[in-house]
Amino acid sequence: MEHIDVFIMKEKEKRMTKGNFKFKINNKKWEIKEISQNEMREQLKQHNDRVEEFGKYYGLTYADTQTIYLDKDLCLDRKRTTLLHELGHCYITTYITHLDQNYSEEDVVDIIANSHDIIREVVDKYFGGKSNGE
Repeated sequence: MEHIDVFIMKEKEKRMTKGNFKFKINNKKWEIKEISQNEMREQLKQHNDRVEEFGKYYGLTYADTQTIYLDKDLCLDRKRTTLLHELGHCYITTYITHLDQNYSEEDVVDIIANSHDIIREVVDKYFGGKSNGE
């Protein structure tokens, strides 16, 4: 799989404004929004996804709107891990165009190897260089 750079948007757009953060991956504009649990459930309903009444949602990723939602009340470590997870979904829906959802172990490690730098760059920018609890 060929490596494709992530292009982070202009400096003024990189920083979070009102809980939103914009970035580009494979020349597609994505946005990260921090929202409440009630807003998470509303997003799930809007996308006709199953909503667990008592479940807690750390994050959601929707390729159709190119939006990642994070629970605004998560502690920093959990938020970072959740963003890494959601960016994995983002990477897969952006770069893997075949419909086969049955990935072999070799496929999975290729995805990890090829996505690591791209995902890490977005996480580092999102957390202002403090993505590993520094």
